[in-house]
Amino acid sequence: MTITRFGNDFNLQEDKIYLDSATIGKMPVSSLDTIVDFYQKEGSAAIRGVHHEAMESMKKLENNRKNIADFFKVETTQVSFLPSKETALTNALFSLEAIDKRRIITSILEDHSILAPVIKTHQSFGNELQYLNFEDEQELTDKIHEQITSKADILILSSLTPTNGIKRDWKKIAKLCHEIEATFILDISNSVGHEPIELNGISPDIILTASCVGALGPQGLALQILSNDIEKAMNPLIVGGGSIIALEETMFHLTSSGSKFECGILNLANILGLTNSLELLSNVGLSKIQEHELKLSTLIRKGISNLPSIELIEIEGVEYGPITTFASDILDANDTAIILDDMKNIIIRSGALCAHLFMYELPYNDLARISTHLYNTEEEIKTLIEFLEEILSKIET
Repeated sequence: MTITRFGNDFNLQEDKIYLDSATIGKMPVSSLDTIVDFYQKEGSAAIRGVHHEAMESMKKLENNRKNIADFFKVETTQVSFLPSKETALTNALFSLEAIDKRRIITSILEDHSILAPVIKTHQSFGNELQYLNFEDEQELTDKIHEQITSKADILILSSLTPTNGIKRDWKKIAKLCHEIEATFILDISNSVGHEPIELNGISPDIILTASCVGALGPQGLALQILSNDIEKAMNPLIVGGGSIIALEETMFHLTSSGSKFECGILNLANILGLTNSLELLSNVGLSKIQEHELKLSTLIRKGISNLPSIELIEIEGVEYGPITTFASDILDANDTAIILDDMKNIIIRSGALCAHLFMYELPYNDLARISTHLYNTEEEIKTLIEFLEEILSKIET
């Protein structure tokens, strides 16, 4: 079953309200068709031979790399594909120059996909590790300016916090890091597809995004975009397969530019699906999607703030995107998610949200998270708020 929004069909069931796009975005049906079509008609690996199928796959790979680069307003050589965001971040950190002498600064508002690779790097090299806290978000750029002191520092943040949806002014942060010559790594997984993102001009040194979140692409694929300067200085940790152009008994030679990070056989079908999803989002209009989701977010926050015994997990003085997190003293978040699913076919995220450092700062054992995308409607949000109100009224009586 599918539903149609903005003139496009999505892989959603008509009787369900899906509000967990910050975990997995639901794919357009056309992207699914693109993936199936590749396997039915071709299915050959790129960079594996000179026969017709391999050459066609290579042509598709580079054409799609160019299309994705154009979407982000970057050069084709800056774009590389990896199996996951965690793989990309771990590989990037272990590939940076003098990583054992560098300090890493991140935030407790990040989830495990960022924090676990950061901690792994700390365990492996003994780096100094420093965390920004919840309150730092109110004057984030100033706090970062206080913390970053040299080009040996590495700052790792998300553009939209997966824990509670804070929108960060990453362009201002990128400019600050550029002036100090510190390395800035930015995860844009929860911003892509929700708002215009152009990476020309002063941008982060390393940009990462999962394919399957805001970009509405398939699972098992991540995108990495490197600045030209940092790419030249990085020596990939994970090597092999198509990234190797020559190999001798005791050494090997890597291909050039971002493709040197692409070891193994690339999942070309998923790359084609991601390109299709990004083109669809662009055709709908990213500014239009942003405006639509602002209406939804306003409805959600207003509705939940009026409910008794529920607290929005937010602070004053920051801007929020299409993620809303809340908790309750009288209703367990996991119980809330089960009730919503069982009784109204409403799907939300609950639990620790893969963010234990954030949870330790809160007086709750678990959280509930609502996250929207272009396929959600105002009617769906009203249904959610009304049913939450009904649940709470029954508990309180």
